[in-house]
Amino acid sequence: MARQKLSIQSKSTQEKTLQEGFKEFTTHCKIKNLAEKTLVYYQAYFTKFETFLDTIGIKHIGEITKSTIDSYILYLKEETEVNDITVNTAIRAVRAFVYYWQSLGYCLHYKIMLIKADKKTKETYSEHELRLLLEKPNMKDFAEYRNWVTVNFLLATGVRVGEFVNIRIGDILMDEAIVKIKYGKSRRERHLPLSKTITKVLIEYMGIRNGEADDFLFCNSYGGKLDENSCKHAISRYNKLRGVTKTSLHLFRHTFAKNWILNGGDIFRLQKVLGHSSIETVREYVNMFSDDLKRNFDDFNPLETISNQKGNHISMKGRNKR
Repeated sequence: MARQKLSIQSKSTQEKTLQEGFKEFTTHCKIKNLAEKTLVYYQAYFTKFETFLDTIGIKHIGEITKSTIDSYILYLKEETEVNDITVNTAIRAVRAFVYYWQSLGYCLHYKIMLIKADKKTKETYSEHELRLLLEKPNMKDFAEYRNWVTVNFLLATGVRVGEFVNIRIGDILMDEAIVKIKYGKSRRERHLPLSKTITKVLIEYMGIRNGEADDFLFCNSYGGKLDENSCKHAISRYNKLRGVTKTSLHLFRHTFAKNWILNGGDIFRLQKVLGHSSIETVREYVNMFSDDLKRNFDDFNPLETISNQKGNHISMKGRNKR
C-alpha cells in the first residue's frame, strides 16, 4: 500500500472548499498565461470531479485522499461509457489542480498515476483521398477555391486549426518562404518553411484574396475572419463533395506527421515543426504508424541495400575448414 507524505494542515486549510481552491488554481493558470482552451478544459473536468465528490459527501479539499482519487478513476472506468484514453484525459486535469493544492498544503501529498491504455493508430488521409482533395476546383467560387488552398496549406505545414485561422497576411514572408505561427498551443512563435508547391499556391491565392498585412489570410466570402467552426464545416462539405467521407481537419496534421516519418524525417525537427513541447508526443506518432513503417522496409534496410548491390553479393555458405 502506497504511503502518503505527511504534512501539517491548519484548520483553515482543511476547510478550504473545492470552489475556493479551484478559483485559486484558475488564477494561478492565468498568471502562467495558459491558453483559454486549457482553462476551459480544466473547468469542464473540475465540474465532473466536483459532482463525483458531492455523491460521496466530500466538500473540502482536505478530505481528498489517494483513496478518493482511486475511487474516482474506478468510477470513470466502470460507471461511465468512456475509453481509457478519455479516462487519462480526465486524470491529467484532476492531477493538475490536486497537485497545485498539494503544493499549498491543502491536502496530503500522493502521486496520481495514469492508467495503462491501448494506443489507437491515428487515422490519416490515404493517397487516393488526397488526390481527390487536391484536384484544383472551379475558380469562379471563392469559398471552394479557399477550401482547396486550405487543404493544400494544412497538408504542407501540419499546423493546428487554431493556429491556421489566426494566420495574417503579414505572417507570410514570401522572400524567405516562411510562415510565422504566433498563436500556437505553447504561445511561442515559430517559423515554418514553405515548400515550393504551397508557395506557388499562396502567391496565386493572395493575389485573389488581396487585403492588408494585418488582415487574416483565410477569410470568408465577405473578407471577414474564418473561425474554427466555420472552417470545420467548410472543409467537411468540401471533402464530401469530393467523395471523401473523412472530414476532420486534424487528420491533415496526422497525415503530415505520418508522411514526414515515412519519408525519413527526424522526429526532433518534426517536434519543432508541429510545435510540441515534449518529444514524447512526437514519439507516439512513430508508435502509431508502426504498421506503415513495415512497408517497403527492405528498401531502407542497410543490410538489404548493401547485400543486393552489384558486386557485393554476400555468400551465405560457411567457410571451409583448412
